[in-house]
Amino acid sequence: MAKYNSYHSQVKICYSLGLEEQLLPKTFTKDIPRSTYFQWRQTPSDKYLGSEFAHKIDGDLENIKLILDEKLRLLTSAYFSLCRLYIVLINFIGRNKMKMFIKQNRDLVVHLMERLPDFVDKSIFYKFFFLNAISYGQMKAFYQAGCKNSPIGICFQRKPNQVSYKELLELKKMLLRKKYLSWSSSAVWAKAVRLGKVSMSRTTWYHYARMLKLNVTRKNYKAKRKEVSVRATRPNEIWHMDVSQYITADNVKFYIYTVVDNFSRKILAYDYSKKLSAAIRVKSLRRATEEQFEMSLSGSNKVKEISEKYPSLNLIVDGGSENNNKTVHDFIKDCQVNIDKKIALKDVTFSNNMVENPFKTMKSKYFRSKEIFERTFAQELHHFVQDFNSERPHYAHELYTPDEVHLNPEIKGTRPYLAEARQKRLETNRITAVRLLKQSRKCYLQAMADC
Repeated sequence: MAKYNSYHSQVKICYSLGLEEQLLPKTFTKDIPRSTYFQWRQTPSDKYLGSEFAHKIDGDLENIKLILDEKLRLLTSAYFSLCRLYIVLINFIGRNKMKMFIKQNRDLVVHLMERLPDFVDKSIFYKFFFLNAISYGQMKAFYQAGCKNSPIGICFQRKPNQVSYKELLELKKMLLRKKYLSWSSSAVWAKAVRLGKVSMSRTTWYHYARMLKLNVTRKNYKAKRKEVSVRATRPNEIWHMDVSQYITADNVKFYIYTVVDNFSRKILAYDYSKKLSAAIRVKSLRRATEEQFEMSLSGSNKVKEISEKYPSLNLIVDGGSENNNKTVHDFIKDCQVNIDKKIALKDVTFSNNMVENPFKTMKSKYFRSKEIFERTFAQELHHFVQDFNSERPHYAHELYTPDEVHLNPEIKGTRPYLAEARQKRLETNRITAVRLLKQSRKCYLQAMADC
């Protein structure tokens, strides 16, 4: 059976008006059977209803096509311009800062995403904002739970698992307290937990401190983390010894000699002077040895008792002449304690950075915010050592100070138990939400009455 082709009505009108040669290509017309187009020529054009509007419709369609093509071109150009601007912004301010900016403007991002038309694929915008469906869902949930009465802008009733209103106030008060401004955020957290002010983990404390923008003043540059140094299993197993310099506001240079215990991070002994001296170096080492081992420099029975209780003491030092000289070697040789001195990165593979950490804390946290003069240096140094050893909880010990861990080694690594406090927090947050809502309504009614 022969196959018949079906032609567009516009083609038929072209033949009816005798315009086929002007409007249709020959490559198309040569394949149309003679009998077919002859019949079209014989058919009057007015047979097709609306044929008089055909040219106008064709013209309008062409115009619409041009407009749509131009809009598509502009949209495409705008999209690529946005992409180029986006890449420039990321390269200029950095990927991490861009992510932080998006987190800080969470409500604006959600508001923009929710106004997108339904046919728009949101996954494209997720990539722009460094999000995925899950993280955006969490962001949207916090946006919907917004509350002006909450310090962090999140409703206590809709999100009862968050830290309580009272704890947020305590967190803010502790971080802004003058006494703790030289402490790290983790040390303030440990103090707050020990005083019963808060019942949150250290990570949670960091999270809410960021939300309240209370951690900005405590941020400082951190060098690339070095490889983990040696770790002792008990106090007085490994010591670190070094000398650091500090120049006062009136341009006086001091040398600070310290001995630090590896296990507890305690500063066992310290001295200072305006000159680099082997005698002063040995002075601090001798005092640390006498205090920790309760020894005198004579008595055979005492020597035997010490050697049985403490088989050896590893002393890690840097390669400088202040730690490696005849005076130091003679003291170690005659000492009743079996001291094995090793030079970091030479006799052992690890560094001596354990003794450097107190110096960094002293200079960046304690001395940086004040002017230290020659006449006040000794007092400020003594205050730092006492605070570092006895008052300020150390990050490595969770809640405890170096002094406490040195005297009670079994508490090292003990984590706070906060499960019961979390259960109480749920009910507290619900009560707080109702109270804040009543206060808000009362203020509104009072304002209306004043008007």
